Amino acid sequence: MRGGFDVRNHARSGASTRSFIAAGLLDAALADLAEGELLLVCFGHNDAKADERYSDPWTEFPSHLRRFVVGARDRGATPVLLTPVERRHFVRARLQPTHGAYPARVRAVAREEDVALIDLTRGTAALWQSQGIEQSKASFLWLEPGEWPGYPDGEQDDTHLSSSGARLVADLVATHLSGDSFRARSTPGGSRARTPVT
Repeated sequence: MRGGFDVRNHARSGASTRSFIAAGLLDAALADLAEGELLLVCFGHNDAKADERYSDPWTEFPSHLRRFVVGARDRGATPVLLTPVERRHFVRARLQPTHGAYPARVRAVAREEDVALIDLTRGTAALWQSQGIEQSKASFLWLEPGEWPGYPDGEQDDTHLSSSGARLVADLVATHLSGDSFRARSTPGGSRARTPVT
């Protein structure tokens, strides 16, 4: 990752805050977290799913986020909350929000708990908008038939990032983490980032 960060990724594809905690993955991530390190926490895509992953944005979701915050601080680490990456959803050439109340709840928890925040929802929305309808397809899994063995019939996925899109988002995160305002409020010496990001 750009910026000299040593990243250990504890993410689980498809996880919500509820399912991540229930599966014991938060405990595992915290057990791998040392004093002075960063814990990056990014959820919201799957918490809205109408199944066992669902977390109500007004009660359960912020409560779950606080468990990550408390767990990191108990270990002398610095929690960082990230709003979810925006999906690629254009209406008449304007990108539309798709995450409902979840980004606002992440911002609220960050404010209430005095936690560093990286607003990826706004950052990626601006990025996809600047790319436009056609160019933004390259940042997501838009594949022609036969282009990739795993998708022989092609794919048009406006949620999951391509490798190039993932690099763009990683650069956004690294830029925030390397900024003077972030370094001023983070734990000294915390250059390792553990990331339960879904």
